[in-house]
Amino acid sequence: MHNTPRVFPSRLEKGPRRVYRAVTCFYILLFFALLWPVYPRFASIEPRVLGLPFSLTYVIGGVLLSFVVLWSLLRWENRRADGSKAEIRAARPGVGPGLQLEDVVDADGEED
Repeated sequence: MHNTPRVFPSRLEKGPRRVYRAVTCFYILLFFALLWPVYPRFASIEPRVLGLPFSLTYVIGGVLLSFVVLWSLLRWENRRADGSKAEIRAARPGVGPGLQLEDVVDADGEED
């Protein structure tokens, strides 16, 4: 059986599904916040923030917030992956610190 990676697995637990749904909603809202009719409400030169027009500060704030959300998602996914690998290592005594989980394969070449 050939496993192809899926972008959005259909069988996610409730917790991860909520996280991915929240990140998706954030980016949809950010997309609309940077388009008409929302953006023109903030498209003004005054007030200036650190010498920059407010409209530019609004866009930079969206970009920085986007960076923080993606960085947080990456850290969350890495912690989640490390935890699942630790559970597999605990269940399989043959997989120790010297071996990587990807090195453990069956005789037929598939990963356990």
